[in-house]
Amino acid sequence: MSKNPSPSGRLRGQTVLVTGTTKGGIGYETARLLGDEGATVLTHGRTQEAARASVESLVGDGNGAGRFIPVAADLSSIAGARQLANAARAAAPQGIHGLVNNAGAGFTARRLSPDGIEMTMAINHVAVAALTDALLDLLHAGADSLGRPSRVVSMTALIEGRGKVETDWSFPGKYSQTQAYFNAKLTNLLWVYALARRLDGHGITVNAVSPGSVRSGFGAKAGGTFGLMARFGAPLYGPPSKGSRGVVRIMTDPGLATATGGYHTPAKLKKSSKKSRTQHLQEQVYLQTERLLRAHCDNQRV
Repeated sequence: MSKNPSPSGRLRGQTVLVTGTTKGGIGYETARLLGDEGATVLTHGRTQEAARASVESLVGDGNGAGRFIPVAADLSSIAGARQLANAARAAAPQGIHGLVNNAGAGFTARRLSPDGIEMTMAINHVAVAALTDALLDLLHAGADSLGRPSRVVSMTALIEGRGKVETDWSFPGKYSQTQAYFNAKLTNLLWVYALARRLDGHGITVNAVSPGSVRSGFGAKAGGTFGLMARFGAPLYGPPSKGSRGVVRIMTDPGLATATGGYHTPAKLKKSSKKSRTQHLQEQVYLQTERLLRAHCDNQRV
C-alpha cells in the first residue's frame, strides 16, 4: 500500500465519518487518505469486528497523521442508520465536519429490508438519507466550530442515467439486479440535489461523486452480473485509491469550501444525466424520502 508522501494536514482537528470501509474498497482508501490529512476518521463497518479490522489495517497503512475510531451498524434498515448516527454522536459529541456516504450493495435476487424496501434501494438510498438526516445537528455543530461549512459527499455511479424513478420502492414484479442498482443510484442523486438546495447557505454542503470504474470488492460481493463485470473488467479498472480522489478533493480543497449541489468525478465537476437534473423529480424523491423517514420516527414513538 502506497502512502501519501507529502500530507498537507488540511483536516487536522476535523472529524469525518466514512461508511463502508472494508479493506480493498473505495471507502477504505477514502478513510486512509483523509486520515493522512490529519482527520479523525469514524470508520464504519457492518459489525464491530469488521470496523475494528478496518481500523487495525488503516493504522498500519496510514502515515500516522490521523486517528481511526471504529463505529458499527447494519445499514439495511432505517433503524441501523440511526444506530450509526448514535455511535457517531457518542464518538464525536462536539460535532463532525464531514460525512462520506460510501456504503453500497447489489443483490442477485429481490429481498426486502426490515422497512419493506427492496434491499438495493434500502442501502444505496434510504440508509444514506436516514443517516444524513440523523447527523444534521452534528454537522451543523462541526460547521460552527470551524466557521465554515461541513461537507457531505454521497457516492453515485456513472450509470445513474439508466435508472428509473419508481414510486414503489419495494420493486414488485420482475427483478433485475442491475436495474435495481441503477434505480437506487438515480434516486439518491435526485435526493442529493434536492437536499443541497435546502441546505445551501446553512452551514452544510452536499455533493455527489462518481468514482468511475474501479477494482474493488463490490462486484464479488454482489455476485450476478456485477460479479461478472468485476471479474472480466478488472484489467481495465483503476485502483480503489483512484475512486476515492473525488471525495478527498471535495473534503480538502479550500476552493470547494462552499461548493454544493455538484456532481464530481475524481478530477472535476461534471454534468450528471438530464433525468437527474430534473427538478420536479428531485422534489418528488425528496418528499417521498421525507415521508418514509418521518413515518419510521412516528412508528418508533408508538
